[in-house]
Amino acid sequence: MSKHTNKRKKEAEALFKKGFKKEMIVLKTLNYSIDNNGILKNSNGKIVGSPNGDDYYKIQVTLGGKIQTVFTHRLQAYNKFGDDMYKKGIMVRHLNSIKEDNSYLNIELGTAKDNNKDRGEEAIKESQRRATEGSRKYSAELIQEAREYFEKCKNQAKTSRHFNIPTSSLDYYFNKKNKQL
Repeated sequence: MSKHTNKRKKEAEALFKKGFKKEMIVLKTLNYSIDNNGILKNSNGKIVGSPNGDDYYKIQVTLGGKIQTVFTHRLQAYNKFGDDMYKKGIMVRHLNSIKEDNSYLNIELGTAKDNNKDRGEEAIKESQRRATEGSRKYSAELIQEAREYFEKCKNQAKTSRHFNIPTSSLDYYFNKKNKQL
């Protein structure tokens, strides 16, 4: 390790301990650079970064005695917007929803609502459907079985006992959610 590299790492540690943001430290003190195409290079000019499990490109640096993950899209946002990216309620957006595209023109700041719009209507509907499925207490199949049972016996209390589903829930699924199931 060169004398200059060691000095930069010590400076980075000191800044991190003072509360400076990771993105600023990586770009200004550790001398990483990100170009307009979103290619991140370390201080030696070597291309760095790899995707995490969610397809966001990242690097890892040691700051505060711990390994810190720094996302490439956040470095591009800092490069483009500076400290504005840290304002309350602001997040970094990929305008084309492609997480691997960290190009200058694709990175923007906005609210969570803006970010959601970037994903497109179909992606939003799919996300909502998955959230509903995940929070549903009774499966669509079970409700359908209960509905068929009720059609035969015409007794909601009996159906409730048979399937161990409260009558209020059956009423909701049979009447209000009729078109959704």
